[in-house]
Amino acid sequence: MKKLLQIKIQKFRLRKGTFVMSWSLKDIPDLSGKVMIVTGANSGLGLETTKELARKGAKVVMACRNPQKADSARKKIMDEIPDADLDVMILDLASQKSVADFADAFLEKYERLDTLVNNAGIMAAPYSETVDGFENHFATNYLGHFALTARLFCLLEATPGARVVCVSSLAYFFGNKINFDNLYYKNRKGFGRWRAYGRSKMEMLLFAYEMQRRLTAAGKSTKALAAHPGLAQTNIMPAQAKNAVSRKLLTLLSYTLKPTIYGAMPLIRAATDQSVCGGEYFGSSKDRMPDVVPSNKASHNLDTARRLWEVSKELTGLHYLDD
Repeated sequence: MKKLLQIKIQKFRLRKGTFVMSWSLKDIPDLSGKVMIVTGANSGLGLETTKELARKGAKVVMACRNPQKADSARKKIMDEIPDADLDVMILDLASQKSVADFADAFLEKYERLDTLVNNAGIMAAPYSETVDGFENHFATNYLGHFALTARLFCLLEATPGARVVCVSSLAYFFGNKINFDNLYYKNRKGFGRWRAYGRSKMEMLLFAYEMQRRLTAAGKSTKALAAHPGLAQTNIMPAQAKNAVSRKLLTLLSYTLKPTIYGAMPLIRAATDQSVCGGEYFGSSKDRMPDVVPSNKASHNLDTARRLWEVSKELTGLHYLDD
Protein backbone atom coordinates (compact mmCIF):
# COMPACT_ATOMS: atom_id res chain seq x y z
CA MET A 1 0.00 0.00 0.00
CA LYS A 2 2.75 2.45 0.99
CA LYS A 3 4.64 1.74 -2.21
CA LEU A 4 1.46 2.20 -4.22
CA LEU A 5 0.85 5.62 -2.70
CA GLN A 6 4.33 6.75 -3.70
CA ILE A 7 3.77 5.98 -7.37
CA LYS A 8 3.44 9.12 -9.41
CA ILE A 9 0.68 8.62 -11.93
CA GLN A 10 1.83 9.75 -15.35
CA LYS A 11 -1.45 11.23 -16.35
CA PHE A 12 -2.14 14.80 -17.36
CA ARG A 13 -5.18 16.97 -16.67
CA LEU A 14 -6.23 20.37 -17.95
CA ARG A 15 -6.30 22.88 -15.11
CA LYS A 16 -6.83 26.57 -15.73
CA GLY A 17 -5.49 26.32 -19.24
CA THR A 18 -2.30 24.43 -18.42
CA PHE A 19 -1.46 20.75 -18.24
CA VAL A 20 -0.34 19.44 -14.84
CA MET A 21 0.53 15.96 -13.59
CA SER A 22 -1.55 14.20 -10.99
CA TRP A 23 -0.42 14.96 -7.45
CA SER A 24 0.70 12.27 -5.01
CA LEU A 25 2.36 12.12 -1.59
CA LYS A 26 5.70 12.01 -3.35
CA ASP A 27 5.08 15.60 -4.44
CA ILE A 28 5.01 17.02 -0.91
CA PRO A 29 7.95 19.46 -0.78
CA ASP A 30 10.54 19.65 1.96
CA LEU A 31 8.79 21.26 4.93
CA SER A 32 11.83 21.75 7.16
CA GLY A 33 11.57 24.93 9.21
CA LYS A 34 7.82 25.23 8.80
CA VAL A 35 5.37 25.21 11.71
CA MET A 36 1.95 23.69 11.11
CA ILE A 37 -1.13 23.12 13.27
CA VAL A 38 -3.52 20.23 12.69
CA THR A 39 -6.66 20.22 14.81
CA GLY A 40 -7.99 16.79 15.68
CA ALA A 41 -4.55 15.33 14.98
CA ASN A 42 -4.88 12.23 17.13
CA SER A 43 -6.95 10.10 14.76
CA GLY A 44 -8.41 9.66 11.30
CA LEU A 45 -7.72 12.34 8.73
CA GLY A 46 -5.86 14.47 11.26
CA LEU A 47 -3.51 11.66 12.20
CA GLU A 48 -2.67 10.82 8.58
CA THR A 49 -2.18 14.49 7.73
CA THR A 50 0.08 15.01 10.74
CA LYS A 51 2.13 11.96 9.83
CA GLU A 52 2.81 13.06 6.25
CA LEU A 53 3.62 16.65 7.22
CA ALA A 54 6.05 15.41 9.88
CA ARG A 55 7.57 12.94 7.44
CA LYS A 56 8.61 15.88 5.28
CA GLY A 57 10.22 17.77 8.13
CA ALA A 58 7.51 20.12 9.40
CA LYS A 59 7.13 20.97 13.07
CA VAL A 60 3.54 19.81 13.62
CA VAL A 61 1.48 21.00 16.55
CA MET A 62 -1.12 18.35 17.34
CA ALA A 63 -4.08 20.37 18.63
CA CYS A 64 -6.24 17.80 20.40
CA ARG A 65 -8.99 17.71 23.01
CA ASN A 66 -7.95 14.49 24.76
CA PRO A 67 -4.33 14.53 26.04
CA GLN A 68 -4.14 10.75 26.51
CA LYS A 69 -5.29 10.01 22.96
CA ALA A 70 -2.99 12.72 21.63
CA ASP A 71 0.04 11.27 23.43
CA SER A 72 -0.83 7.80 22.15
CA ALA A 73 -1.08 9.12 18.58
CA ARG A 74 2.22 10.94 18.96
CA LYS A 75 3.95 7.73 20.06
CA LYS A 76 2.40 5.88 17.12
CA ILE A 77 3.82 8.43 14.69
CA MET A 78 7.22 8.41 16.40
CA ASP A 79 7.39 4.63 16.06
CA GLU A 80 7.05 5.04 12.29
CA ILE A 81 8.95 8.32 11.93
CA PRO A 82 11.55 8.51 14.73
CA ASP A 83 12.70 12.02 13.83
CA ALA A 84 9.18 13.46 13.63
CA ASP A 85 8.99 16.89 15.29
CA LEU A 86 5.66 16.88 17.13
CA ASP A 87 4.19 19.05 19.86
CA VAL A 88 0.94 18.08 21.59
CA MET A 89 -1.16 21.04 22.72
CA ILE A 90 -4.62 20.82 24.24
CA LEU A 91 -7.52 22.37 22.32
CA ASP A 92 -11.26 21.86 22.79
CA LEU A 93 -12.93 23.65 19.90
CA ALA A 94 -16.32 23.44 21.63
CA SER A 95 -15.04 25.90 24.25
CA GLN A 96 -14.21 29.47 23.32
CA LYS A 97 -12.06 29.70 26.46
CA SER A 98 -10.05 26.67 25.39
CA VAL A 99 -9.55 28.22 21.95
CA ALA A 100 -8.30 31.44 23.57
CA ASP A 101 -5.99 29.54 25.94
CA PHE A 102 -4.55 27.48 23.09
CA ALA A 103 -3.94 30.56 20.94
CA ASP A 104 -2.27 32.43 23.79
CA ALA A 105 0.01 29.47 24.52
CA PHE A 106 0.87 29.02 20.84
CA LEU A 107 1.67 32.70 20.30
CA GLU A 108 3.88 32.65 23.37
CA LYS A 109 5.77 29.60 22.10
CA TYR A 110 6.07 30.10 18.34
CA GLU A 111 7.14 32.95 16.07
CA ARG A 112 5.64 31.64 12.83
CA LEU A 113 2.65 29.68 11.57
CA ASP A 114 2.89 28.39 8.02
CA THR A 115 -0.27 26.29 7.87
CA LEU A 116 -3.39 25.93 9.99
CA VAL A 117 -5.40 22.82 9.13
CA ASN A 118 -8.90 23.27 10.58
CA ASN A 119 -9.78 19.58 10.60
CA ALA A 120 -11.30 18.49 13.93
CA GLY A 121 -14.99 17.76 14.06
CA ILE A 122 -17.91 15.62 15.15
CA MET A 123 -20.41 13.93 12.86
CA ALA A 124 -24.13 13.30 13.28
CA ALA A 125 -23.91 13.36 17.07
CA PRO A 126 -26.98 13.65 19.35
CA TYR A 127 -28.08 17.12 20.34
CA SER A 128 -26.01 18.79 23.01
CA GLU A 129 -25.04 22.32 23.96
CA THR A 130 -21.53 23.50 24.71
CA VAL A 131 -20.47 25.46 27.78
CA ASP A 132 -20.99 28.59 25.67
CA GLY A 133 -24.58 27.65 24.83
CA PHE A 134 -24.06 26.65 21.19
CA GLU A 135 -25.17 23.44 19.51
CA ASN A 136 -22.16 21.11 19.42
CA HIS A 137 -21.73 20.66 15.64
CA PHE A 138 -21.88 24.40 15.06
CA ALA A 139 -19.47 25.12 17.91
CA THR A 140 -16.93 22.36 17.27
CA ASN A 141 -16.88 22.03 13.51
CA TYR A 142 -17.24 25.69 12.59
CA LEU A 143 -17.30 28.43 15.23
CA GLY A 144 -14.30 27.10 17.16
CA HIS A 145 -12.26 27.11 13.95
CA PHE A 146 -13.45 30.62 13.08
CA ALA A 147 -12.25 31.81 16.50
CA LEU A 148 -8.98 29.87 16.29
CA THR A 149 -8.16 31.38 12.90
CA ALA A 150 -9.02 34.84 14.19
CA ARG A 151 -6.76 34.50 17.24
CA LEU A 152 -3.84 33.20 15.18
CA PHE A 153 -4.32 35.47 12.19
CA CYS A 154 -1.63 37.93 13.25
CA LEU A 155 0.98 35.18 13.04
CA LEU A 156 -0.41 33.74 9.81
CA GLU A 157 -0.27 37.21 8.28
CA ALA A 158 3.33 37.66 9.42
CA THR A 159 4.50 34.32 7.97
CA PRO A 160 5.33 34.41 4.24
CA GLY A 161 3.26 31.99 2.20
CA ALA A 162 1.00 31.00 5.11
CA ARG A 163 -2.32 29.29 4.47
CA VAL A 164 -5.48 28.12 6.21
CA VAL A 165 -7.15 24.85 5.18
CA CYS A 166 -10.80 24.40 6.14
CA VAL A 167 -12.06 20.82 6.07
CA SER A 168 -15.55 20.38 4.65
CA SER A 169 -17.43 17.23 3.58
CA LEU A 170 -19.52 15.84 0.76
CA ALA A 171 -22.41 16.19 3.23
CA TYR A 172 -22.18 19.99 3.00
CA PHE A 173 -25.22 20.00 0.69
CA PHE A 174 -27.38 19.14 3.73
CA GLY A 175 -26.67 22.72 4.76
CA ASN A 176 -27.78 24.45 1.57
CA LYS A 177 -30.15 26.69 3.52
CA ILE A 178 -28.71 28.41 6.58
CA ASN A 179 -31.40 29.82 8.84
CA PHE A 180 -29.80 32.74 10.62
CA ASP A 181 -32.83 33.01 12.92
CA ASN A 182 -31.99 29.53 14.19
CA LEU A 183 -28.29 29.25 13.46
CA TYR A 184 -27.38 26.81 16.21
CA TYR A 185 -30.67 25.02 16.94
CA LYS A 186 -31.33 26.66 20.30
CA ASN A 187 -33.43 24.35 22.50
CA ARG A 188 -33.31 21.66 19.78
CA LYS A 189 -35.50 23.68 17.42
CA GLY A 190 -35.17 22.23 13.91
CA PHE A 191 -32.30 19.97 14.97
CA GLY A 192 -31.40 16.83 13.02
CA ARG A 193 -28.08 15.02 13.39
CA TRP A 194 -27.22 15.01 9.70
CA ARG A 195 -28.71 18.44 9.09
CA ALA A 196 -26.52 19.90 11.84
CA TYR A 197 -23.42 18.12 10.56
CA GLY A 198 -24.02 19.10 6.94
CA ARG A 199 -24.70 22.69 7.82
CA SER A 200 -21.50 22.95 9.85
CA LYS A 201 -19.56 21.67 6.84
CA MET A 202 -21.31 24.15 4.54
CA GLU A 203 -20.29 26.84 7.02
CA MET A 204 -16.67 25.70 6.76
CA LEU A 205 -16.81 25.97 2.98
CA LEU A 206 -18.46 29.40 3.10
CA PHE A 207 -15.82 30.41 5.65
CA ALA A 208 -12.92 29.44 3.38
CA TYR A 209 -14.35 31.21 0.34
CA GLU A 210 -15.23 34.37 2.27
CA MET A 211 -11.84 34.44 3.97
CA GLN A 212 -10.09 34.31 0.60
CA ARG A 213 -12.27 37.12 -0.76
CA ARG A 214 -11.33 39.25 2.23
CA LEU A 215 -7.65 38.32 1.98
CA THR A 216 -7.63 39.31 -1.69
CA ALA A 217 -9.44 42.59 -1.03
CA ALA A 218 -6.95 43.43 1.72
CA GLY A 219 -3.97 42.59 -0.48
CA LYS A 220 -2.77 39.80 1.82
CA SER A 221 -0.58 36.95 0.62
CA THR A 222 -2.12 34.44 3.04
CA LYS A 223 -4.24 31.80 1.30
CA ALA A 224 -7.51 30.24 2.40
CA LEU A 225 -8.41 26.86 0.94
CA ALA A 226 -10.92 24.09 1.55
CA ALA A 227 -10.79 20.31 1.22
CA HIS A 228 -13.00 17.29 1.69
CA PRO A 229 -12.00 13.64 2.16
CA GLY A 230 -14.66 12.07 -0.04
CA LEU A 231 -15.88 8.68 1.13
CA ALA A 232 -13.00 7.53 3.26
CA GLN A 233 -12.58 5.45 6.39
CA THR A 234 -12.21 7.60 9.50
CA ASN A 235 -12.79 7.16 13.20
CA ILE A 236 -15.67 9.62 13.12
CA MET A 237 -18.16 7.18 11.56
CA PRO A 238 -17.81 4.22 13.97
CA ALA A 239 -18.28 6.69 16.80
CA GLN A 240 -21.88 7.10 15.66
CA ALA A 241 -22.68 3.38 15.96
CA LYS A 242 -25.08 3.13 18.89
CA ASN A 243 -26.04 -0.53 18.70
CA ALA A 244 -25.02 -3.91 17.23
CA VAL A 245 -27.01 -3.42 14.02
CA SER A 246 -25.47 -0.04 13.22
CA ARG A 247 -22.00 -1.39 14.03
CA LYS A 248 -22.50 -4.24 11.55
CA LEU A 249 -23.77 -1.85 8.89
CA LEU A 250 -20.78 0.44 9.36
CA THR A 251 -18.45 -2.56 9.18
CA LEU A 252 -19.97 -3.55 5.85
CA LEU A 253 -19.81 0.05 4.63
CA SER A 254 -16.13 0.27 5.53
CA TYR A 255 -15.29 -2.23 2.79
CA THR A 256 -16.59 0.24 0.18
CA LEU A 257 -14.70 3.24 1.56
CA LYS A 258 -11.25 4.46 0.62
CA PRO A 259 -8.39 3.95 3.10
CA THR A 260 -8.02 6.94 5.42
CA ILE A 261 -4.82 8.14 3.76
CA TYR A 262 -6.70 8.71 0.49
CA GLY A 263 -9.22 10.83 2.36
CA ALA A 264 -6.41 12.84 3.91
CA MET A 265 -4.62 13.53 0.63
CA PRO A 266 -6.85 16.47 -0.44
CA LEU A 267 -6.10 18.08 2.94
CA ILE A 268 -2.40 17.40 2.57
CA ARG A 269 -2.26 18.82 -0.94
CA ALA A 270 -4.13 21.96 0.12
CA ALA A 271 -1.68 22.31 3.01
CA THR A 272 1.54 21.82 1.05
CA ASP A 273 1.26 22.18 -2.73
CA GLN A 274 3.07 25.36 -3.69
CA SER A 275 1.05 25.73 -6.90
CA VAL A 276 -2.39 26.03 -5.28
CA CYS A 277 -4.44 29.20 -5.52
CA GLY A 278 -6.38 30.76 -2.68
CA GLY A 279 -10.06 29.86 -2.71
CA GLU A 280 -9.58 26.42 -4.28
CA TYR A 281 -11.49 23.40 -2.99
CA PHE A 282 -9.77 20.01 -3.07
CA GLY A 283 -11.32 16.56 -3.19
CA SER A 284 -10.58 13.19 -4.75
CA SER A 285 -10.54 12.63 -8.50
CA LYS A 286 -11.55 9.41 -10.23
CA ASP A 287 -8.10 7.89 -9.71
CA ARG A 288 -8.23 8.78 -5.99
CA MET A 289 -5.63 11.48 -6.40
CA PRO A 290 -6.51 14.91 -4.90
CA ASP A 291 -7.54 17.65 -7.29
CA VAL A 292 -9.56 20.87 -7.45
CA VAL A 293 -13.29 20.11 -7.34
CA PRO A 294 -16.38 22.30 -7.72
CA SER A 295 -18.94 23.08 -5.04
CA ASN A 296 -22.60 23.98 -5.41
CA LYS A 297 -24.23 27.36 -5.93
CA ALA A 298 -25.24 27.74 -2.28
CA SER A 299 -21.60 27.56 -1.15
CA HIS A 300 -20.79 30.56 -3.35
CA ASN A 301 -23.64 32.74 -2.11
CA LEU A 302 -21.94 36.03 -1.26
CA ASP A 303 -24.73 37.37 0.94
CA THR A 304 -24.84 34.19 3.03
CA ALA A 305 -21.06 34.11 3.41
CA ARG A 306 -20.85 37.75 4.46
CA ARG A 307 -23.68 37.40 6.94
CA LEU A 308 -22.16 34.24 8.43
CA TRP A 309 -18.84 36.07 8.88
CA GLU A 310 -20.50 39.04 10.59
CA VAL A 311 -22.60 36.84 12.88
CA SER A 312 -19.52 34.79 13.76
CA LYS A 313 -17.69 37.97 14.77
CA GLU A 314 -20.59 38.90 17.03
CA LEU A 315 -20.78 35.45 18.64
CA THR A 316 -17.03 35.25 19.31
CA GLY A 317 -16.27 38.92 19.87
CA LEU A 318 -13.34 38.55 17.45
CA HIS A 319 -12.70 40.82 14.49
CA TYR A 320 -10.27 40.32 11.62
CA LEU A 321 -10.23 41.03 7.91
CA ASP A 322 -13.04 43.56 8.37
CA ASP A 323 -14.42 45.22 5.27
